[in-house]
Amino acid sequence: MAVPLLALVAFGRAPADTGPSARYLRIAADPSGERGFDVGAALASILSRPPGMPACGEDRACGVPGLIAVAQSLPNRRDIVEAVASGAVETGLAPADRIYAARCFPAPGAKPTDLTILGEIYSEALHVLVRAETGLTDISQLKGRRVAIGAAGSDERRLADRILSAYGLRRQQVRGVEIGGEQAALALADGRIDALFRIAAMPDPVTAMTVSSGARLLPVTGDAAGRLSGLHPFGVPGAIAAGTYDENQVAVATMMQPVAWIAGPALDPALAAQLTAALASGPNREALHRQDPDMLLLRPAAFRMSAPLHPAAGTRYGVDPIAMACPGQKPR
Repeated sequence: MAVPLLALVAFGRAPADTGPSARYLRIAADPSGERGFDVGAALASILSRPPGMPACGEDRACGVPGLIAVAQSLPNRRDIVEAVASGAVETGLAPADRIYAARCFPAPGAKPTDLTILGEIYSEALHVLVRAETGLTDISQLKGRRVAIGAAGSDERRLADRILSAYGLRRQQVRGVEIGGEQAALALADGRIDALFRIAAMPDPVTAMTVSSGARLLPVTGDAAGRLSGLHPFGVPGAIAAGTYDENQVAVATMMQPVAWIAGPALDPALAAQLTAALASGPNREALHRQDPDMLLLRPAAFRMSAPLHPAAGTRYGVDPIAMACPGQKPR
């Protein structure tokens, strides 16, 4: 891991006297300047309560006594799940598809990861982008088109396969191009492919670039959206708001993927109980929501999650979610 960028503890800086009772918690997050890092910093500020602070009141935000939480930037968000699962850091913010893949589709020779979820914190949107001149209005029309499907075994490949399946298509029915990420976006902008699938926080700079070059967003709705939710660990239906990427862009219905706060075996169960209690606290949730109105803080209904909810969370959130089953397994 790169040298960490430590983001804000309580009140913007660590106290001069941390004392022997001080405890530290790391929250692995996206690179500095990206949304995931900002969210990790906000979460760290709410959870922190360094030694020597006054006693907590019932009606105001208050962190875990003696805790100093920091957001630790990793250069690649793909490293977050591995860092948490290996115990290199105690917790991290990772997208649902990456968590699910680490549990159910480990790399050759690797063991499935032992991860639990402390809470779902915010959402990212599925962006389906096509070249405007293709005239495509629905994903089901991609038959015979050049579609970015990512490399074999990649997150992009799994996402593409699931979307195509939800719309009644097989990968063999499209002209799959094995590229993903920004490389796919550049290919779409240059006209070398006709469509791509991308999950990203809004507004997404890469999507903005493709829209400015002549791409348009397709909706994800109806029965196909329901089938897709059964294939991929999405959360709830949502929308890309009008004007997000272009002043003429209308609202586009889509699916939202949660970004979860995950824990690995290195996290002390007693501390996990304190962390989930702090996240479930009304004043803390309100404070986080004021910082970022798009904070999810666990979905309000019992949906399948990309990993089991941490046992310490108990019934604090008022939901009893089921962990999405890996192929050949039963839900937990």
